[in-house]
Amino acid sequence: MSFEAACAQTAVRCLATVARHHGVDTSAERLIHDFVLGNEEPPLPFLLRIAREIGMRAKTATLSWDDLFGLGDAFPVLVRLKNGNMMLAVGTGTRGSTRLVLLQDPLAEDAGVLTLDEHRFTGAWDGTVVFVKRGLATEAEERPFGLSWFIPEIVRHRRLFRDIAIASLMLSALTVAFPVFIQLVFDRVVVHRSLDTLYVLAIGMVCVVGFETLFNYLRQYMVLFVTNKIDARINTKTFNKLISLPMDFFERTASGMTLKNMYQTDRIRSFLTGQVFMTVLDGLTLFVFLPLLFFYSPLLSAIVLGFSLVICIGAASVIPILKRRLQGVYEAEVRQQSFLVENIQGMRTVKSLALDARQRKNWDRRVAHTVTKRFETAKLTIFIQSFIHPLEKMMQVAVIGVGSWLVLENEMTMGALIAFNILTQRVTQPLVQFSQIIPAFQEVSIAVGMLGTIMNHKSEQGRTGTGLRTPLKGQVEFQNVRFRYAPGTAPALDDISFTIPQGTIFGIMGRSGSGKTTVTRLLQRLHSPQEGLIKIDGHDLREIDLDHLRSSIGVVLQENFLFTGTIRENIAAGKPNATLEEVFRAARLAGADEFIERLPRGFDTMLEEGSSNLSGGQRQRLAIARALLLDPPILILDEATSALDAESEAIVQANLMSIAQGRTLIIISHRLSSLVPAHNILALDRGRVVDVGRHQQLLDRCSIYQQLWYQQNRHLKGVEA
Repeated sequence: MSFEAACAQTAVRCLATVARHHGVDTSAERLIHDFVLGNEEPPLPFLLRIAREIGMRAKTATLSWDDLFGLGDAFPVLVRLKNGNMMLAVGTGTRGSTRLVLLQDPLAEDAGVLTLDEHRFTGAWDGTVVFVKRGLATEAEERPFGLSWFIPEIVRHRRLFRDIAIASLMLSALTVAFPVFIQLVFDRVVVHRSLDTLYVLAIGMVCVVGFETLFNYLRQYMVLFVTNKIDARINTKTFNKLISLPMDFFERTASGMTLKNMYQTDRIRSFLTGQVFMTVLDGLTLFVFLPLLFFYSPLLSAIVLGFSLVICIGAASVIPILKRRLQGVYEAEVRQQSFLVENIQGMRTVKSLALDARQRKNWDRRVAHTVTKRFETAKLTIFIQSFIHPLEKMMQVAVIGVGSWLVLENEMTMGALIAFNILTQRVTQPLVQFSQIIPAFQEVSIAVGMLGTIMNHKSEQGRTGTGLRTPLKGQVEFQNVRFRYAPGTAPALDDISFTIPQGTIFGIMGRSGSGKTTVTRLLQRLHSPQEGLIKIDGHDLREIDLDHLRSSIGVVLQENFLFTGTIRENIAAGKPNATLEEVFRAARLAGADEFIERLPRGFDTMLEEGSSNLSGGQRQRLAIARALLLDPPILILDEATSALDAESEAIVQANLMSIAQGRTLIIISHRLSSLVPAHNILALDRGRVVDVGRHQQLLDRCSIYQQLWYQQNRHLKGVEA
């Protein structure tokens, strides 16, 4: 790595060194890859976030020269220089009467210790120190997904939730003022015709309303703030989990189902931080209001509690039915969304085959089924509400009726009855909310199960950060490899063995379904073989860090995905800090420069979604350029020239020796003419190795190769005869 490229990564290099000192196995290269760092130094807040993500605790401080000599066991620490770079302070010492700071330069190859005195050090140091130590747990630790999975995120913001709870309790306390005000107006002001008392009470209520408005605003603001922070973190963690899943998860799971399951995070979070949290807070107010109710009238209080108990029992009784219906809604919505995603992705085929009417009919059928399921669930919800609503009204009637009798018996004042009726609503509100939480909990439990299909799925192996990251040279070896995509199916590869020497061109041919692409998938560890061994440079593939492996293997497929953005951004997708010269060189080798230069904005031309403003051949050449930009030691061309026109293919073929120079090139192609320059060609049939040799050798002795060659070159068969 050049000094210019490395000098902007001193912070993460120092952080990686401190992490290893504290027992966290990581490297600067892994941090740069995982957090997509460019040449610039990361800002301090982002550096602290990186530390947290890898299981460290970090904080910054501004210190003086004298403060450094009191740090003791806090070393090693990161110190920031005035030029923005960082170094590692590993301790202090003395030379005679001169005090010294011991430093390590992250860019020094020998990693020796520098000793600087006060004048030299403070002349370069800006006073900033970053303290780093081992955290209690790492973010990478995976725990079973469930409602408890959200608890650490809520606990992380416990201070904000504490303030919300205080604001809610203050609101509850202020709420008591209104029924007391009503009671005093009826029992003191009206009865005694005391206007002075009314003025005092009115001024007091104005103050109460002002404070209530303030606390209500503060509570809503804090709830909005904390829920947005939690949403951001949870959505980040769920997406990180999604992209860490193995390839077979996406091949076996419908895209619509995956999208539907991913959307459940907001529902679960809003349930925990909204309904549950607020119901708990309102439940705490019962400790204030229930004693007040019994103070006013034990008889009326018993009536209120009795009706509330009936409401809760009635809501709980429909839980099993509701759960079954919610499950039906989920399944119907998944099928509907999967159908929608499938049609959006295959719209060109729908239009080409004139399937519009048929797909509309299928969509209408799925919509009708989903609506029916939703209607059945909504009917049950309406039934619950219809059951609760009259009970609430009957409770109010009972309270007013019995209360009026108590007033007539002089056991209660009119003001006390009105105040009790107002307080009753405050008491029944959390109880009614609790009855509503029961069906909501069933809905959320299904959402947890949906999201759990993603979060509880095992991530790809090899992402521990402990794998080998040594530069790869390109020797590939398959030893008795067996692989099948699913249990009970025929093997895609059946006991195959071959070796690809470093720096050679290696071709793979065979009929459709013979296992050609499976070889390259296993080499990238998109799948793992059930038997056998795959090695690169003599290292077991499982010992190599997964991200390092894939960044060392360039892949160009028959159909390549390009992202929305400029042409330059797409070519430089794997290396965002690539210079324009590097991008242009890769485009020239791929034969893409000639059409890019004809575009109005050249390399800054924006690609539309699905790169629909490019032809298939142009997309293919950009994909080849994207793979070449990384200068990978191993390059796989899997039917990479199949979508090219004759002229474009001729350009790529002409550059093939330049492309292959210094790397191992693996070419999979139905066009056997593109395999002629290969040093060796592997012939596969039904997952087994038929033969390995050069073009002329296979043409002489391999029947499958002969048959395909003469089918593609019929004119040669006549000459041969």
